[in-house]
Formats: sequence, C-alpha cells, structure tokens
Amino acid sequence: MSKTEYREGTFKMGRCTVMVSIDAGRWHLSISTPTAQPSYKEMKQARYRFIPDKVVMAQLFPSKDDFVNLHEFCHHLFEIEV
Repeated sequence: MSKTEYREGTFKMGRCTVMVSIDAGRWHLSISTPTAQPSYKEMKQARYRFIPDKVVMAQLFPSKDDFVNLHEFCHHLFEIEV
C-alpha cells in the first residue's frame, strides 16, 4: 500500500491483523493479535499507516451496558470530529 492510498480491507502488520472500514462515513480501525494485547506502539503504527493523517482517531469506552468484547485481544479506533 502506498503512503497516499488508504482503503478498506484486512491487512497483516507484523504479529497484528488490522481491519480498516468506513462505517457511516467515518474511518474505523480494528487491531488484534491471536494471544496478547496489541501494544501502544503497534496501535500507533497501524493508525498512521492505514488511516489518512488529517483524520482524528480515538479509542472509546461506552457505558458498561453497551460495551461489547467479542475478541479478547482486539482494540478499536474510531474517527471523531474535533
């Protein structure tokens, strides 16, 4: 993938699997590994490699009732407006 080509898809990045989608017009990045939490460094690397720089991303924690965790070692970043 070139530095200026950003697209939806599933990608391997070292030990991580990265899934990129556009949901309701906003970027969404999921990053996971099979056996451990992705590191901060890996999350940061994926964000800047697969999402356009001008986009602001955040990891969100909804209320306990709305929290869903289907994969123990997966983190999500969502595009937000600032």
